[in-house]
Amino acid sequence: MSDFDPADRELLAQVREMFDEADPVPEFLLDAARATFSWRAIDAELAELTNDSLLEGAAVRAARVPRLLTFTADVATLVVEVAEHVRGAGIGRRLLGQILSPRPAEVDVRHAAGTSSVTADEFGRFRVEEVPPGPISLACRFGGATQPQLVTSWVTI
Repeated sequence: MSDFDPADRELLAQVREMFDEADPVPEFLLDAARATFSWRAIDAELAELTNDSLLEGAAVRAARVPRLLTFTADVATLVVEVAEHVRGAGIGRRLLGQILSPRPAEVDVRHAAGTSSVTADEFGRFRVEEVPPGPISLACRFGGATQPQLVTSWVTI
């Protein structure tokens, strides 16, 4: 921004102030963004989102079709099904996942409301019943490790 003249900087400051008042960033989103820095482990491998059925199946018209997410890294591939279900007055989300290169693991699902931790069985399968809508990331610890060895990129469900 150093190459802007003072009038441009003032205009940008006014635009920022207008957006901060008219449409501020939700606090839960800011918290999730801050959490990304505290949860990243230097030794963890980042698993990138390589497939999202929401993007492929735009023409599907069925209601509540589960969404499939695939995260890929050298250490493992993680496939997660996101299913919506009616829970009380709202719609909840359930995650069913499997680690390919099947093995037991501790899986943390990080979301705006905190973290949901589950254990994947010897086949790499796991289930998380209640996940709030919004950004999520998964962190997997294999073989009793204390630090995550695989961390997925963030995706909004």
